Formats: sequence, structure tokens, C-alpha cells
Amino acid sequence: MYINTIKKSYINISGNLYDSEFINLVNVRNKKIDLDEKTLFLTQEEKNFLNNQQIKNFDEAIYIFKYKSAYGIICDIPIKEYDEGKIKCHELVLPDTVQGMLSNLHGYNCEAAPILLAHEKKIDYLTYIKEKKYKDSFKINGLEIYVIYGKEASEIKKEFAQVNEMYVADGHHRLYTTSLSNFKNSVLSCLVSFEYLNILPIHRIIPNIDAKLFEKAKSFINNRFKVLPSQTPLSKGKIRLKYNNDSFVVNLIELNSDAFWNNDIYRLNTQIISQAFRIFDTSKLKYISDSELKSNKSLLNKNDVLIETYPPSKDEFTNCANNKCIMPPKSTWFSPKFPSFLIFKKYRY
Repeated sequence: MYINTIKKSYINISGNLYDSEFINLVNVRNKKIDLDEKTLFLTQEEKNFLNNQQIKNFDEAIYIFKYKSAYGIICDIPIKEYDEGKIKCHELVLPDTVQGMLSNLHGYNCEAAPILLAHEKKIDYLTYIKEKKYKDSFKINGLEIYVIYGKEASEIKKEFAQVNEMYVADGHHRLYTTSLSNFKNSVLSCLVSFEYLNILPIHRIIPNIDAKLFEKAKSFINNRFKVLPSQTPLSKGKIRLKYNNDSFVVNLIELNSDAFWNNDIYRLNTQIISQAFRIFDTSKLKYISDSELKSNKSLLNKNDVLIETYPPSKDEFTNCANNKCIMPPKSTWFSPKFPSFLIFKKYRY
């Protein structure tokens, strides 16, 4: 696997950390953040606040980081590695999302959120830190960043020459969008070993279901599936439904086929959401990570149906990707994810 230093990059040294999905693209002009009228999802007050945050420029750098007990690097990955199949994908890419991303690439000049790539090889980044093989360092709200140049950056690149494949944990659409672009030939990337990553479930919310429809769906489920008490622990093949004060676990039907057909999200979509609730357009669903659900129960409205899922194992995930099986959207949630709006990579000059 070929990785590269980032030709021109910036670190946001304001001391603020933002969610990994906060901002993917940003403009930097005259070494300052310059969010303008093109950024419609922020108010002018919010843009003014972000534009005044201080950034520091580094050229031809790789960044080692330590974040939530995980070590990894931020670097540049040539899109050629993706085109040649060395970066393994597992999730469906949606054309409408790609179309919007392609349009946005022309309106900005920096990536502001790295894609997340997982790999098997364990790399000793701690030695680089202990032996002070870095040129600069920053500590931002518990996240440590070390700037690596020259010989030391080349050593890290050699480590990845022994890696045959990586797996997309987050960023399918950004990778595919870059592969279609005629001017952007690499992707800002966060590389983390599987030893530091957790695969968490993404739960489903069916919004605003009236009581009669839920009872009809429940009757269908009771007639077709094995239904278990609500306190039954979730495992592969089991999902939990909650609606107002009603809650129960459902055993999904195992299919006499390969791993893809027995993927929990595929079976949930085809056996429960479409058949029991007669919903065939998954864009009508809402999605919530496990951490969001545990920290904020108020995200659910009174008549929402919550469907709790169980995550795939690492082996199930890698086998699916290696066999070119495409999971449904929102099948996996990897943690931890690197914050957005922290390291920027300039791709247009």
C-alpha cells in the first residue's frame, strides 16, 4: 500500500474539537479559514466564529495522533490505490450523495475530514513519540498530534509498503467521488489498526408510526418469527424493537446462503422493515449510533419505532469486504473517529 505525505496542510490550533461529520470541506485563503456564502448550513455568526480560529501550516508532513487510547496517522492516499482494489469497500454508494459531493469539490479547496481506513498491521507509533522523532506537537482537548517530516515520514511510508489491503471504515462516498474527479487524485486519510477500533451498531428509527400499524406489524412478526423477551441479550441474528411501552427481541430468519445474505442489516431490511412495516424506501428511516442512543434517549419521539441492532464482528466485516459483498448503507459504525475541522489538506491551489 502506497501512502504519501500531505503536500500542504493546516492544523486548527484553536483548541476546539468537532464531530467527525461536522465539516468535510473548507476554504483556506491567505493562511486563514474562509467559509463564505457557499456554506449554507451554517449561520453567518457560526462562520465568523470558525473563520477566526487560528490555523498553522505544514508542508510534506504525516501526522501521528493519539486519541481515546488509539494511535494512528493522518496522511495522503493516492486514489490509484482505491482504483486498483487495494482499499476494500463494503457499503453501497448512493448516486445522489456522490453528485452533491462532486459539485462541492469545485466550491472549496481543502478537505477538512479524513476518511477512516482500517488495517491489520500493528505499527509502533509510540517509539516515534518517545524518541521525539517529530518536528512539532500539539495537545488539543485530550488529542495528541505529532508532526512527522523527512526521514521519519519515509520510515512510516515503508511500514505501509508491507500492507496489502486496507478496509474502508468511513468515507465510501468521498473515495468514490475522488475517483470520478478529473483534478483531485488523492484523499486525506486516517489510518488505524483494527486493534484500536471498535465496530458498533447503528440503530434504526421508523418515525411516526401509529398504534394500529405497529400492532399489525407486531402480529405479522409473531406469526413469522421467533419472538423473545425484551431483556434477551442481542447477538448476531437478533434485533430489539421498542415502541412506547412495548419491547421485544426478534430472531431474524437465517437464510441457506452465504455471509452477505445472512448479514443482519440485509435481513432486517428485507424481513422486518419491508415485510412487517411495508417500508421499501430506507431513506424514510432515521439512524442513530449506539453512543448517541445511550447518551440521549430524548432523540426518540412518542410514536417512533426503535430497532436496535447488533454489530458484525471484525472477521464478518473483513470477509464481506474481501469477497466484494456490498452491505446495505449504515451497516457499521467504527469508533473512535478522528475529528473533522482539525487537519486540513489543500487539494486546489
